[in-house]
Amino acid sequence: MKTKISLSIIGTFNILMSLIMAFAIKDMIPTMLNTEVLEAVRMVEVMHYGLFPAILTIGLTCILCRNVPIETAKKILLSYILGTTILMLVFFTVFANEPLMSFSIEMVIPDIIVYLVSIIGYIKAK
Repeated sequence: MKTKISLSIIGTFNILMSLIMAFAIKDMIPTMLNTEVLEAVRMVEVMHYGLFPAILTIGLTCILCRNVPIETAKKILLSYILGTTILMLVFFTVFANEPLMSFSIEMVIPDIIVYLVSIIGYIKAK
């Protein structure tokens, strides 16, 4: 798989996710929490506003680095794989066991798909 394709998919996904975090989080909170306590709802909202620029940065980095040499592209993919591996561990250990969260695997299927794209893109880099 060409690294340009992998980085384009990862970048586009992360840019879209960042925009969802910035502009649609209020509508999504009821599906994410098992509580209606206003402080908890507000904390989730504020946390996502804070994540928005970080996720946007990841997406823009991938998009803007699509044409770098293969060695550099593989390093970007590897960094995404390592970071997302930690994220997946958090999803399936912390989030899955947190009573305040309404976590299910369906919530992270897009993340898993993009994670697999990054792994395949790294292993099959051209």
